[in-house]
Amino acid sequence: MRPCSAALTSYLNSVANLNVVQFDLFTFALVGGEILRYSGGDSARTIPAAGFPTGSINYGSQQTFTLGPRFGRSKVTTKIGVQAAELDIEIIAGINDLIGTFPFADGVRLGLFDGATVELDRLFAPPQPAGGALDTSLGTLLWFYGQVADCDVGRSKIALKVKSLMNLLAIQQMPRRLYKASCGHVFGDTMCGYDRVAGKNALGVSTGNGQGTVTAASGTTQGLINATATVPTIYSQGTITGATGANTGYSRTIANLGNGSQIGLFKSFLFAIAIGDTFTVLPGCDHTTATCNGTFNNLARYGGFPYIPPPENAA
Repeated sequence: MRPCSAALTSYLNSVANLNVVQFDLFTFALVGGEILRYSGGDSARTIPAAGFPTGSINYGSQQTFTLGPRFGRSKVTTKIGVQAAELDIEIIAGINDLIGTFPFADGVRLGLFDGATVELDRLFAPPQPAGGALDTSLGTLLWFYGQVADCDVGRSKIALKVKSLMNLLAIQQMPRRLYKASCGHVFGDTMCGYDRVAGKNALGVSTGNGQGTVTAASGTTQGLINATATVPTIYSQGTITGATGANTGYSRTIANLGNGSQIGLFKSFLFAIAIGDTFTVLPGCDHTTATCNGTFNNLARYGGFPYIPPPENAA
């Protein structure tokens, strides 16, 4: 049973003949923190906070779905068992359909949609009176929820394959932990125990390697930030998040540090970066014993087996 708003539940239970307007609403929550909302109807629509059911990405606040590219999709099916349901979305985007400052197709090519969470809502509304506005107070029914598994950009359309969260069971590494030299923990998670913000190891001892702040200087682009000061090497493979400017609240992974003050990003920020914009940076880890011990003083939580022999030498 799919969840829907309380008002829609009451309406569907009360009407004898269902005569409503229906159309799709698409929500894309990108891994960097950006959320894109598009209307599948003939115009932009604003849905009140009460119009979204619990569990929706949009739950708890009023949201506006803009009129962007044209969308097509496959049928949504419900299956008994553990097989992941799939949804195929086709997007036809024009030159004026942008993601931040990027054309829609370029944004997909840059990997901005990789691993994104997708929500498909079905809006129900009473018949629109002649010359009147469409009443969106009935809210939505959560029709499908999943993550982008594959993207394909063609000459005329963009194809996204979305799989339900059941697919996460199929891609889990089993067994969860493997014998290998490098650490298998995610840096900063519960198993690692390192506080990346405060710069403290799992025992609460300060190492001085925590959150920092950088300021964008001239020559900065959306994919390469020139900082006004030298950036320590501990932030390589770390995380950078916008603190001021158009990219406030959005995060990216640091690919490399060049020339001492250049921060290269795996994926570009969506919006242009102005000189003087500030960012917070969190340290990264290369999952070796040398870094774990020497830089983060966290060897007690090291999750690898550095002295395990290679397979060809194991007896």
